[in-house]
Amino acid sequence: MEKDKEERFAHEDISRYFRFGVFIILMLLLLVATFQFYFFAMSAISTLFKYEYRSLVQAGFAACVIAIVVYLLRVALIKER
Repeated sequence: MEKDKEERFAHEDISRYFRFGVFIILMLLLLVATFQFYFFAMSAISTLFKYEYRSLVQAGFAACVIAIVVYLLRVALIKER
C-alpha cells in the first residue's frame, strides 16, 4: 500500500516537471517569436509608409504593443489574487 502511494507521487512529480519544462520551452519560443514579430512589423512599416509618416505609425504600433502587454499583465495579476 505504501509503495503504491510512493510510486504514484513519484509519477506525479515527474509529469509535473515534464509539464513545467514544456511550459518553459514554449514560453521561450513565444518570446523569440514576439521579438521577431516586433522587428518585422517595424520593417514592414518602414517599407509600406512614406518617410514622413513612419515615425508616427511606429509610435502608434509601439503604443498598441505597450497597451496590450499592460492589459495582459493586469489580467494575470488579477487572476493571481
